[in-house]
Amino acid sequence: MLRYFRNISIGFFVLLVLAVGAGIIYTWYMGQHATVKEKVVPVKTTNQPKTTSPVQLAPNAKEGVAIQSITSPVQPGTNASVYIHTNRDSNCTITAVYNKVPSKDSGLAPKTADEFGLASWSWTVESTVPVGKWPVTVTCEWNKKIAVVIGDLVVSK
Repeated sequence: MLRYFRNISIGFFVLLVLAVGAGIIYTWYMGQHATVKEKVVPVKTTNQPKTTSPVQLAPNAKEGVAIQSITSPVQPGTNASVYIHTNRDSNCTITAVYNKVPSKDSGLAPKTADEFGLASWSWTVESTVPVGKWPVTVTCEWNKKIAVVIGDLVVSK
């Protein structure tokens, strides 16, 4: 009985080796005789670089504003910046209030968003500003519609 199982095992192993060998030989042979057909497709090129064009808004579109980034934390006496996204040509104002006192820095002047709806401000945080989290409010107006967003400016030592 043991000899019977041994012969079956050997036979199975031989068949497995023959099948793997036949597969390798078949793959090699087909690779030697394969014909490759290439189709050349002409590519239309222009010398004009691709540019992104701004989106035209409907007159009844809603106004919105979002802070894209805010420099935080900052130290007193260093620069902070805010980048926002809103509707194109929106008139935007910014206020930074520290300890209930609005900052008077010249970098906080009103701005008009560009054709992509982007605007940014950079200002110096006064050296007398205490450590803490202070609100930075951006208000944008477009087509008699107003949107407001408030970000947190963290001042640390």
